[in-house]
Amino acid sequence: MADVFDRKKRSQIMASIRGSGTSIERSLSRHLRELGIKPRCHQKHLPGSPDFVLYRQKVIIFTNGSFWHGHEKCKRAVLPTTNRTFWEHKVSNNIRRDRRQCRLLRKMGWSVITFWSCKKISVQNFAARLRRVGVKISV
Repeated sequence: MADVFDRKKRSQIMASIRGSGTSIERSLSRHLRELGIKPRCHQKHLPGSPDFVLYRQKVIIFTNGSFWHGHEKCKRAVLPTTNRTFWEHKVSNNIRRDRRQCRLLRKMGWSVITFWSCKKISVQNFAARLRRVGVKISV
């Protein structure tokens, strides 16, 4: 399928996509506040600049966009047909980088949780995922 936008417009659209302040980040931030947890955000000194860091519990939370991080079997992760080799290379490099960073963090003693932008998550499910990695939640 051909792109509905010309090259210049598509480039403008792709350049406008932000890496922080996404809807999934805002949602998880709200859930963390509801659970009484105060995370640190975008810690540049840790591999991958995690979206949320829970230092006391040694937990890292990443929020990944389906397209950019190659979410398997997700309709939002379909690559464009134009310049396909570029996009395959770009996304596969992102996947390799994500795996390498998670491995590094685990070697450093961190638990790593990844949430995908295509999945809506309730505060109860979020709390359950945190409990599974050892976060004590009083709510």
